[in-house]
Amino acid sequence: EPTHDVASQKLHDHALLATSGTSASTESNNAPLWNARMRTRELMRIMNCVQCNKCRFHGKIAVLGLSTAFQILLGRTGDGADGGDLLVMHRVELAALMTTMSKYSTAIDYCTQMQQQA
Repeated sequence: EPTHDVASQKLHDHALLATSGTSASTESNNAPLWNARMRTRELMRIMNCVQCNKCRFHGKIAVLGLSTAFQILLGRTGDGADGGDLLVMHRVELAALMTTMSKYSTAIDYCTQMQQQA
């Protein structure tokens, strides 16, 4: 749908502006987002060192959710959202993305409530 394309392009441009502080017109601006996606792999390896199984599980789910969001935003190669990439998403990645989005939306809702009370 055209509205989804416009929304995803705005999200992509906003993410580029937040990470690089410049215009999102060139493809070289994808580098900071691509580096962030690659760092999620490092976080997964770091999570293996966590002793608590429950904490390790929740941490890995959160990191996998972030990685999946970057994959949707950038594609698997970092060139941008390729239409074919979204068709290959695994169910575990989708579940992690939904869980991570739920956690973030709950946190945003809580922050909004606290701002309204202040």
